[in-house]
Amino acid sequence: MLTIFGGLLMPFAHLKTGRFHYEVFGDKQLPAVLLIMGLGMPAAGWPRSFISMLLEKSLRVITVDNRDAGLSEHFSHLKTSMSVPAAIGRALLRLPVQAPYLLEDMALDLVQLLDELKLQRAHVVGASMGGMIGQTLASIRPSRVASLTSVMSASGNPRTGLGKLRAIYSILMHSGDLSTEDGREKHLERVFMTLKSPSYEYSAQEKHELLHEMSRYEIDQAAGERQLLAILASGDRSGDIARITAPTLVIHGEDDPLLPLAAGKEVADLIPKSEFISLPRMGHDLPPIHFETITRSIASHVWQAEA
Repeated sequence: MLTIFGGLLMPFAHLKTGRFHYEVFGDKQLPAVLLIMGLGMPAAGWPRSFISMLLEKSLRVITVDNRDAGLSEHFSHLKTSMSVPAAIGRALLRLPVQAPYLLEDMALDLVQLLDELKLQRAHVVGASMGGMIGQTLASIRPSRVASLTSVMSASGNPRTGLGKLRAIYSILMHSGDLSTEDGREKHLERVFMTLKSPSYEYSAQEKHELLHEMSRYEIDQAAGERQLLAILASGDRSGDIARITAPTLVIHGEDDPLLPLAAGKEVADLIPKSEFISLPRMGHDLPPIHFETITRSIASHVWQAEA
């Protein structure tokens, strides 16, 4: 359904859990690839040139803002009873964490979106937290996932997959005036510099394309904290991941400053018959130097699952 937002007609799905912003690219006769973005980020975090490469490989692409991100519903009516530092401490000790919602709830949002789009199944590609949502979706609704690609993600195992605290705080802690696009772009650049591939130098144009597009969207610190609490409260999902039956591809950067390479390798080891690709010079981002490798690998994986 098209809804007027900011003077523009935007596609929104009005689901049972709220209003979700999404976009669809490509021919509806082609295999549908659902892209799920990571913690606190809108779907605009998927570079347009990356999406274009998937389209060139005869795929249909669907992007969606997760709950509490971008233009989708922000769940500010849900109160948090635990601070992020306390939740991290409890998660490291494998103690229960309280959260307004779980990764499972975020995955079920996507089931509703597939229903809205009249799609029985989709090829799910998730980055970082998006990979965790994709893993959860493949675990709880296997019939809806034609294949899974988990990029720079983790299992929730405290030994490998909770992330490095400095990088986490860089994502969540905000500074400066976030009410303007310029202020938001400066904040996003600080996050970007913390997570980027350390040995890849982005051109000014590449950096501007990514950061300027995302800076159009409101930055909501409380929303990002709710998403992080969902990750922590979902705990170690290794047992659920081991039951995934969808054909699975795991991609991880060798220089990831947030989730170590071991986190991605662990996900691949847990899923029977999965394929694992480690990429040199890749951090916790999608550097253009790897666009062709990643999109080609995704397309090959999708078409093998379609065969």
